[in-house]
Amino acid sequence: MAFEPSLREVLQPKALQPARDVLLSLPEHQRGTLWFVNVLSGLGAWVASLFLMIFLGIFFLGGSNINAIVTGLLITAGAVMLRRANSHGFITQLALSAGLAGQGFFLVGVEGLWGNETATIFAAFVLQFVLLFVYPDTLQRFLSTLFASLSLLYLLRVHAPAVVADVALVALTTIAHVLLLQQGRLQSRDWEARLVTPTLFGLITTLFGVLLLRTWFHGFYQDVFRKGGETPMGVLTLGLAAVTLYSAWRVMEETQAGPGGAAGVTAFAALALTALLTLNTPGVIAALGVLMLGFHRRNAVLLGLAVLFILVFGVSYYYDLKMSLLAKSLALLGSGLLMLGLRLFIARRFPVAGEAP
Repeated sequence: MAFEPSLREVLQPKALQPARDVLLSLPEHQRGTLWFVNVLSGLGAWVASLFLMIFLGIFFLGGSNINAIVTGLLITAGAVMLRRANSHGFITQLALSAGLAGQGFFLVGVEGLWGNETATIFAAFVLQFVLLFVYPDTLQRFLSTLFASLSLLYLLRVHAPAVVADVALVALTTIAHVLLLQQGRLQSRDWEARLVTPTLFGLITTLFGVLLLRTWFHGFYQDVFRKGGETPMGVLTLGLAAVTLYSAWRVMEETQAGPGGAAGVTAFAALALTALLTLNTPGVIAALGVLMLGFHRRNAVLLGLAVLFILVFGVSYYYDLKMSLLAKSLALLGSGLLMLGLRLFIARRFPVAGEAP
């Protein structure tokens, strides 16, 4: 059996002292809590919240929409105050589940009172926008960003020309890219640090969700928005390509890779060519932009999302080609050889420091 020394045997006591000080500075409930204890606490909080909501739904609402709105707002406000007062695992999950139930009560009451889909979605947008700033929880802020973004896009798609919703989607994508590019500076500030990560993940999830709907469920998308027209997919692709090219420029500036040199020209040409070849599948260039920023920020979750959706949108691009199966196969073979050739050219033309060209 191989001898495997412990950290206590490898490190001197003085080297362990900083970690010990940090551990002792944590609240008592965060010290050494076993993972299954946290899971059971969270499960108990959700069950308790479920029974509470059933009780309120049966005995207090009484079919009154005003009661539903007031009760929902009171429960949501109580969840915010409870979460701000205590960060224990049980309290965190209880506040989250109760807050989500309160939001549901509120929206059901709005829908029943006005009977108008637009009023309900606008109310959801306002509520989620407020919770994004006042609710101190990463998951709730992610959900608030996601639901607020989707509500905004829906309202614009229904009540404005179709191109406005596409411009808004490109604008939301730009915000996500800027948050990633400025992540280090923003997270140095305590208040902004709590907003950056859930907001950018909510915006990126919105981007991929909308593009997935328009690409794989295009018939359903047309049925939902049958009253309005639809802009060509190429317009959206070019907008997302412009955002990706801007981010590539900023990444090369930050890494001092010379965006105006041969390396920059090669990268920009490859991105532009990809966008032109996939005009009817905007998800490809959008996923490439997220992949680039995820690699730049060493974010494994973003990398995983980007790779997954590159495959998803790549399959969609393949099936959308108006070609025979033989022509599609040759196109895939040719594009693969082209990418391998481009990889060889970049490796030889721009070798990494310390590697032989």
